[in-house]
Amino acid sequence: MYLDQMEKTVPMKDTLRDLEAYRELVIGGGRPTVPCLRIRDGQTGDKWLYESLDIINYLQNHFQ
Repeated sequence: MYLDQMEKTVPMKDTLRDLEAYRELVIGGGRPTVPCLRIRDGQTGDKWLYESLDIINYLQNHFQ
């Protein structure tokens, strides 16, 4: 997994076992697809990334 290679951890939620996490994903991001990275931004609102390559690119640009 890419996060293991980076030796980074991010909070993870199991949308199959956690109904509240599932609802949060659907309401916030608009669809129940995983993987999903929620980027919290108090100024512009949360951004939800669903494509694996978009997630990897974001992590590379912000956490190296």
